[in-house]
Amino acid sequence: MEDAFFSQLDGNAVRELLLRTELRHAALFAVSDTLRIERCSDAAQQLSGLHPMEELDPFLSGSTRNILLRCINTQSACTAEEDIDGTVYTVEMIPHRGGALLAYLRRDRAAYDGSLRVIQDKSSRYLGALMAEAEQVEDPALADGLRRQCMRLYRLLTHSDLLHDPLLTEQLSLRRCDLSALCRDAVQQAETHAPAGSAKFIVQVPEHADALIDARLVRTAIYNLLTNALRATPEDGEITVSLTDTRDFVTIAVADTGPGLDPAKFDDLLSGWRRTTSIDDYRALVRGGTPLGLGLPLVNQIAQAHGGRLLLTQREGGGSVLHLCLAHLPHTLEDDLFRAPTIIEDGYTAEEIEFSILE
Repeated sequence: MEDAFFSQLDGNAVRELLLRTELRHAALFAVSDTLRIERCSDAAQQLSGLHPMEELDPFLSGSTRNILLRCINTQSACTAEEDIDGTVYTVEMIPHRGGALLAYLRRDRAAYDGSLRVIQDKSSRYLGALMAEAEQVEDPALADGLRRQCMRLYRLLTHSDLLHDPLLTEQLSLRRCDLSALCRDAVQQAETHAPAGSAKFIVQVPEHADALIDARLVRTAIYNLLTNALRATPEDGEITVSLTDTRDFVTIAVADTGPGLDPAKFDDLLSGWRRTTSIDDYRALVRGGTPLGLGLPLVNQIAQAHGGRLLLTQREGGGSVLHLCLAHLPHTLEDDLFRAPTIIEDGYTAEEIEFSILE
């Protein structure tokens, strides 16, 4: 399990590595000053065919080996390029406990991640300027419309940021939280932000349901499920929010009375954003009934970071039920954690961002 790999590393070194590369897609090695592999991720084993306690030396080219030794001897970060079976990898190296951490990332992926970060950073700045200018517009309706459209783009950027640089379980800010209270508050916020005449909410949760979660991320996930349900459910319909707690999992279910999602297309819905596809092919998928947004994939990644996943069932009588399944995480993960850096630092509330998509 990749999370176990990170739990054995120095947090400061991992933070520095996070600033230099996208760890989710990298092959990772921790080596000693003699270049013996102390730990390696599953991806690193697949790439190299090597395992802990073996020597990394045979896998390295002469130039990369020299750069790695310089990283260790000078205790400074270094970067190299390595051609492995015709594929070029960027190799980021960070000093770590007398040895080094190495992250191998395919250069095409590294370039893609780098350009995406530039787009996210620049776009967030431009949107911030537009939001400030919208405040100067004298027409209240026009100012509100401009702000809402900017917030929708901002929402898209924040979701994209989390999807392309997802958090591992051990990077979450985990605290003991009452999920029942969180669900009730989320529904109250949805009712406040929903357009007049929207579907009715029904809340069926126990008085208390404690779990170790990243409350900010789980709240974002619930908001996404509620906005999806509001958009799918007719005005005279109902949206039911329920919670079940077992020994292993706590599950938040959001049931709507809309047309329902096609179970055969659910996996495409969760993974479609990953596809390298032309805009014409993307539009063809959407016309075919596969709504390739970022909201539900983000919910699924938040669930996976909590040891669970997002599931779909069909509601009896019509509609869909989306199940946000979260594992009961061990108490040892609480507090002693580091956070991955985020691209977009904002002063906007989760409610402003997530409910901006509602008309």
